[in-house]
Amino acid sequence: MTARRDAGQTGFVPAKVLRRLLQEQPTPFYLYDETMLREACEKLRLAFSWNAGFTPVFPVRMNQNPAVLRILASAGAQMLCASEAELRLARRANADGQRIIYAPVAIDERACGYARRIGAAQLVDGEHALPPQPPARVFLSVNPGGQLCLNGRTVWNFEKSKLGMDLQTLLSMCRRFLASGTEAISPCVFLRDQDLEPARFQAALEMLLRLAVRLYQELGIGVQSVLICGGLGASYRPSEQAPDLQAVSDFVREKYEEILAPAGLCPDLLLAAGRILAAKAGVLVTRVLAVKPQQKPVVVLDADCAQFLREIAFGATHRLMAPLVPESRQKRMVRVAGSLCDLRDHFPGTCVLPDLKLGECVIICDAGADGRSFASNYGGSPGCAEFLLEQGGEVRCIRRRQTIDELLAAFDTDAPNP
Repeated sequence: MTARRDAGQTGFVPAKVLRRLLQEQPTPFYLYDETMLREACEKLRLAFSWNAGFTPVFPVRMNQNPAVLRILASAGAQMLCASEAELRLARRANADGQRIIYAPVAIDERACGYARRIGAAQLVDGEHALPPQPPARVFLSVNPGGQLCLNGRTVWNFEKSKLGMDLQTLLSMCRRFLASGTEAISPCVFLRDQDLEPARFQAALEMLLRLAVRLYQELGIGVQSVLICGGLGASYRPSEQAPDLQAVSDFVREKYEEILAPAGLCPDLLLAAGRILAAKAGVLVTRVLAVKPQQKPVVVLDADCAQFLREIAFGATHRLMAPLVPESRQKRMVRVAGSLCDLRDHFPGTCVLPDLKLGECVIICDAGADGRSFASNYGGSPGCAEFLLEQGGEVRCIRRRQTIDELLAAFDTDAPNP
């Protein structure tokens, strides 16, 4: 299926593409835009272009589809993987092993062996997560405990984080890896993924840079890179303001010059910002199943929390669109819910949508990160399909819809198939 991208846009989806998909495919389904994925990666790279080795990093857990990962990898992103399955998905997406970071919270010897064979770096969370064999490249996750401050203001409490090791343990690990011949040792820190206020990111960066100087002065480690996971999020509501990437970059550059330059250090900055890279590049396409005439009408969609867990897990509020409904149709305040018999299966609050009829299309926007990867078979819902709108205008299926027979086949039962 091919379509021009310039006519009748509905979000990033050309109207005729959307109509054609709705004629041919059952809903709900996810749709991603290749151009937006590449542009997001390039925007991040340009903002930090002063750092020659700056690299965006994409946490595979946020979108596990190899077609999406392949686009991001070809646009220059590294992959952050938490399991053997994610390592294999990254390799299936043609990500070079040297551009993969394996980040387990606890040791899986088989996954560690696979990571070593493909040449991936290993992120170590503590003594409990030491790999069976010392890797050539290692990232050490720091959690100094206590409060993180910026300009005298507390911006983060490390006691809330399960990730990372204290400074003394980290220094001990550094000595151990140095003795074992590890070639590159780099510090890293984990923050919340969805943060619109950059203060936590800024404070964590400053802490990480001072740690890099300490590693150099005390242990002679010429830190080649620093990794920050999270800290910069995406705007999901019209009222939200996404972090100003140029302002963040200017702050980072200033701290590099203030903290690192006197020590003669200039490590590559690796930034795991999955929401910035992918959230805006995906939508979940649904249809209206019913409109319940309550005081505030309830629009029931055929997508539920099994396909879009963010509404329950995070109380997430996403922009909703009815892109194929005429602009002239009257609008009203409604509540939006999924199709499961579960009181939690609804979007928080209310939104304004046109008067909707059965079968009409509603799009859930900004669903490219933590969308399909969060999906489950809750309520007996089959996994939905995924499609990709390529740069040339071609639309192709990149994951087919799961059938009910496939869902049932996974159960170990001697009962006959009805």
